[in-house]
Amino acid sequence: MQLTLLYALLIFSLAAGAEERLFWSAGSYSKQDSAQREARRIANAINVDTQVQAAQTKAGILHRVLVRATRPDIKSALENIGIKGPWRVSVNDPATPSFGQLQQHAATEPQPGFDEVILPAAATYAKSNSTVLDSDLNPTSNTMGNTDNPANLAGNKESFFFSSADQDEPANKGRWRSDIGVELRAFQNPGMLNLEQNHASVSLQSEYYRTWNDGDDLFAFVPFLRFDAEDKERSHADIRELTWVHVTDSYELRTGIRKVFWGVTEAQHLVDIINQTDALENPDGEEKLGQPMINLSWQQNWGVLDIYWLMGFRERRFTGAYGRPAFPFQIESDEATYESSAEQYRSDFAIRWLHSIGDLELGVSHFSGTSREPLLVPRFTFNGGISTGAVLIPHYNIIEQTGLDAQYFLGDWAFKAEAISRSGQGRQYHAATIGFEKTFVGIAGSRGDLGLIAEYLYDARGPAGPALGQDDIAIGLRYAFNDAAATTALLVTLIDRESHEYLTTLEASSRIGERLKITVEGSIFGNTRRVIPGFQGFLEVFSDPHADLAFLQNEDFIKLELIWYL
Repeated sequence: MQLTLLYALLIFSLAAGAEERLFWSAGSYSKQDSAQREARRIANAINVDTQVQAAQTKAGILHRVLVRATRPDIKSALENIGIKGPWRVSVNDPATPSFGQLQQHAATEPQPGFDEVILPAAATYAKSNSTVLDSDLNPTSNTMGNTDNPANLAGNKESFFFSSADQDEPANKGRWRSDIGVELRAFQNPGMLNLEQNHASVSLQSEYYRTWNDGDDLFAFVPFLRFDAEDKERSHADIRELTWVHVTDSYELRTGIRKVFWGVTEAQHLVDIINQTDALENPDGEEKLGQPMINLSWQQNWGVLDIYWLMGFRERRFTGAYGRPAFPFQIESDEATYESSAEQYRSDFAIRWLHSIGDLELGVSHFSGTSREPLLVPRFTFNGGISTGAVLIPHYNIIEQTGLDAQYFLGDWAFKAEAISRSGQGRQYHAATIGFEKTFVGIAGSRGDLGLIAEYLYDARGPAGPALGQDDIAIGLRYAFNDAAATTALLVTLIDRESHEYLTTLEASSRIGERLKITVEGSIFGNTRRVIPGFQGFLEVFSDPHADLAFLQNEDFIKLELIWYL
């Protein structure tokens, strides 16, 4: 309640009048060719105009890719094609988008605190048949999962605009790009099941893109492979994307296996329901599996309307007997049950309207189909009438979910909200997440920028709801070092207001040279109920509605991954 009141007071106390939004920044490159090729790829992939502008920084010359904000779904479209963490920038004069006029407009990404000199070179690209992918993408790009930050720009310059069709580029034959990841997860102790503390794995992901028909058609193929030394369930191959996109002036038709992201909040994404969570890759729910679909996106002055036919269902997979984080009850994914007689072959449907009203971005959605979140039903084993063990069986209900997501930009504040109403899993219920992010530029006179995140999570089901999200507070810090290695860190703590259990997560990344990137992730489960060894003790905790994280109390871990971009 206190956070809700604070949120309302901040909205009403801050002055209005933010500048007109014009661009989303999609990453920075040390090589001009890399930036130009990425700009052309984006222009063709999501049917938008893009721009490349260069600036001389203390870290050297950086070439930034800007996407003109002509539609309200630009950010989600960028994230759907692999660009992580795009940030908003604005200009005073739309006719001459001078980099000297660019200012940070949202708190989603902080501004660097060092000086830049704008160079007299700029280009804009419209979708064309000359899109070529860069085989030597520099890891400054957000397409490789980096949240590089926009520049604190000063000065004025002339902008030069020209079509990518005017550039001397080789014919588009399609390009591959790949990366190899080596991952090590280290757990604090053997846990309740006395498992291995160190887990090593290797992953390979490739991407193939090609456009034709004057850029009106795009084909993308993204295969993925992981081998885990300890957990055979985590050793798997998958097709992340296999899609064809056809573009016209008023609509886009997208067919195949795709990823779609909905949502604006940090702690959880209530409205993000199209794709299944990839629990094998990451237990935090951020990784998703590709979903077979046909998606018609209609773009008009009144907003963007997306209609989805989701063909088939992908079950959520869980760690195996030797996998971690571990749960004392084995989850038998192969024995999943369904409410629908069609089981995983049922077709689902979804619709979403997205529109910008000034500095307010508003989305309304509805989903009808099989829930991506299974109910875990215990199945007990007996010996002489006494329960001696149990397994958990996933059950997938048919649900109806209506969602709302909104964010409002006001200077260096970003106010965010997500809310849903769902039926089909017991009684109809409501859930919501609201909060804000505030950025402090050049904190304490340093180059670094500090972002403060605060959110409140509510679920009307109470103890019957998710482990975190019933009546919880999320507090986080996002720090950008603004160094040549584009080092960033995000620290978030979720606190259950009733049980006082908490989960603290850390995500950090930095570049090493031109082709290497290192990422660090960690999780700590704290203030949980003690679990008495033995099956009876497990049952006592299982039946306690306020012991949501008790089974994970010995699953604290840190993950180190080194990614090599080929």
